[in-house]
Amino acid sequence: MEKYPNSGQIDGEIKALKELDQIGGIPNLIHHGMTSENKCFLILPLLNCSLRELVKSQQLSLSQTLAIGLSLIETLEKVHQKNILHLDIKLENIMVSQKLQKNSKEQLLQPGFIQLIDFGLSQTLGNSKFLKNVFIGSLNFASRASHKGESLGYKDDLESLFYVLVYLRNCKLPWSQKPSMGCKNMDIKFIGEMKASIFNTMVLCQKFPLEFSKFMQYIDELKHYQMPDYTYIKELFIKMLQNTSLSPIMDQFLNYSPVQSINQLGSSEKILIRVEQNLPNNNSIETQIQDDIIDVEAKVVHLSDLIGKYTTIQIKSIQTLNIEYDYNSSNLCITK
Repeated sequence: MEKYPNSGQIDGEIKALKELDQIGGIPNLIHHGMTSENKCFLILPLLNCSLRELVKSQQLSLSQTLAIGLSLIETLEKVHQKNILHLDIKLENIMVSQKLQKNSKEQLLQPGFIQLIDFGLSQTLGNSKFLKNVFIGSLNFASRASHKGESLGYKDDLESLFYVLVYLRNCKLPWSQKPSMGCKNMDIKFIGEMKASIFNTMVLCQKFPLEFSKFMQYIDELKHYQMPDYTYIKELFIKMLQNTSLSPIMDQFLNYSPVQSINQLGSSEKILIRVEQNLPNNNSIETQIQDDIIDVEAKVVHLSDLIGKYTTIQIKSIQTLNIEYDYNSSNLCITK
């Protein structure tokens, strides 16, 4: 409900929700109107909690994070096809409709389980009156172009989603814990410069598969007015999910009806996994999914994290960090 009578606070959101009616992943507008105090109101379905609240109660795995990304990409594609930009994608504006079962991934890919809300800042593409020379969005998740007051487009929603996924994986962003400079314009400028300097480096992609850096690079190459190639983007996320989910749950991904790209892969119980290591037969291995296989996330140790535990004078060589290389398994081993 509007805070003040006749303020027009939620008129834009009501208009956007009407345009996006019956799109999976967008709450249905149940009713809207005016109170006796001339305050505009709208009624939406009651959802369980936001991603902000969810990550406070449980840590999401890599495959859960990727599943959330794939679901939101499917929703954004339909929103952008209506020529609508959300412009405020952040943890608080992404909801789960029901309680998430612990370690569940297939639940996150169910149609409508992930919901994108709050279209209060949304605009249509090309609305130069509102999309230039002004900062739009959240400091942590707004695109680099928004920090510069440049024209905004489809790619800016994707960039905000990219930051959301990085946050879900790391529980922070490089700039999210920086103290405020005491002036909003200075904060906008400072954080924008941080994003510009880090984007297109591997800093944001460290805990993701290689395809995630391709997603980042693709966002960077897009023009603001250019409709993203969502088939290509979804294929990147499908590949990442296949490579991180060797369990019967993968059947759910392959038969996830809202994503046509997955359907095209078929509903077989077998998947092809490319093995990159120097094994005796370095070809595609056809692996039968078995009932007793569980989704185990690889443990990754970053050298930078280890080095940070030492003072400079203590480190003489990499052996100081007690790291050994197992040539049989091609793995780095950390010994105490």
